Amino acid sequence: MLSSAGVKTSADETPFESWEALPNLALLSIKHHQEEGKDFWHWVVFKRVGGQPFVLDSASYLPSNIRQDFDAMQPKWFIEVENA
Repeated sequence: MLSSAGVKTSADETPFESWEALPNLALLSIKHHQEEGKDFWHWVVFKRVGGQPFVLDSASYLPSNIRQDFDAMQPKWFIEVENA
């Protein structure tokens, strides 16, 4: 879907190593878990602006959709998005 809109992304998921190692713009999987042997996760957007990192999260239960509670998110992998 993103490529059809002209957005370039990395071809594969990259394992998460640290917040500092993330590119400036990425799709990030968090809340990874398994139920009956099936994998589940939640996608968010990681962005760094002026050196300041934050996460955009669509979850309706959050008090704010802009997050910086990095310890609570526990990312599994990410897909880099080229900033056009």
